[in-house]
Amino acid sequence: MNNKKIAHIQLLPLLTGVQRVSLDELTRLNRDEFTPFMICKQSGPMTEECEKNGIHCLYSPTLVREISPIKDLKAFWDLYRLCKKYKFDIVHTHSSKTGVIGRLAAKLAGVPMIVHTVHGYAFPAAKNKLEKNIFLVMEWLGAKCSDLIICLHNADKKIAEDDLRVKSSKLAVLANGVNLSKFNPPTQKLRQDIRNVLDLPRDAIVIGMVGRLWEQKNPKALLTAAIEILKKRSDIHFVFAGDGELKGELEDCVNYHGLNANIHFLGWRNDTEYVLKAFDVFVLPSLWEGMPLAILEAQATALPCIVSNIQGNNHLVYNNENGYLFELDNNMQLGSLILDLINNSQRRIEMGTCAFNKIKNDNNIEFRILTLSQHYKK
Repeated sequence: MNNKKIAHIQLLPLLTGVQRVSLDELTRLNRDEFTPFMICKQSGPMTEECEKNGIHCLYSPTLVREISPIKDLKAFWDLYRLCKKYKFDIVHTHSSKTGVIGRLAAKLAGVPMIVHTVHGYAFPAAKNKLEKNIFLVMEWLGAKCSDLIICLHNADKKIAEDDLRVKSSKLAVLANGVNLSKFNPPTQKLRQDIRNVLDLPRDAIVIGMVGRLWEQKNPKALLTAAIEILKKRSDIHFVFAGDGELKGELEDCVNYHGLNANIHFLGWRNDTEYVLKAFDVFVLPSLWEGMPLAILEAQATALPCIVSNIQGNNHLVYNNENGYLFELDNNMQLGSLILDLINNSQRRIEMGTCAFNKIKNDNNIEFRILTLSQHYKK
């Protein structure tokens, strides 16, 4: 059997949702059929995990998230040269700008198969018409270079068909998956043991968020709700697991209000399967998403989830069944829903059980990898 060289392209070497999707996929591919590579900006936690799992790591230091014509041209050239040097059979890109540059480079380098996973289109959440049109053109160009575009749900597939004019034959819907041997409901003893390690009260109600602390994840919304709730309830604790450009501003706000004892910042964590087990309720107030792995992992841990009512989130959380949806322009609603679950332990249990059962049926990682491998072989 012909062994295929496959390279996933990511921007940052972090272990957030998008990167962990790539890591899971490359780690689980059959090595008799595929030789895996990871390409990203620099070394970091993700590349360390890659190397532990026998995944070859390559670097393009000029990859940046913001639009920078000079750096973007250099990154394009780096990726083009890597594709030519290593003669990849498959290049699989992720996220918006990196996905466009990576697909263009792979196309011009003659890579036989180019795959892209849509982790939420950014242009529906663009701030103005010009920004939206720029994002649209970029995604249209990337789509033209793709042999297969993987959407995480049907709503993004419809956007690809209607707004980008992508043929349905080039589109596949494949939901993100969760490793249920890692993410699963904890015993009460394990929950308390983990809280001891994290310096959280054993018997408090803990509301938590896992994700990058930047604009897209909208952590300010949760912090605003937390401050209002703690004016009334001093026995509640809030946890932010993640890092990012907003972390300093959020910490300054907590210091200003004197709430350091109840609001905790854990920084980057490579053990989110344990951190989640310390929570009673999970919150994700994102501005836009694809199919957030953080929600899936929280649901696999049997947590009720309160999330913003946007595409991606509302495909996973069914209002009043396995959690609550709140409107982005209504921070008071977010606080009210958090208080509802704080005050109703039975509802937390019922919603968490419903969430876990859904994950078992719909989002097992083994099914995703099997289906993905079949696409790669075509």
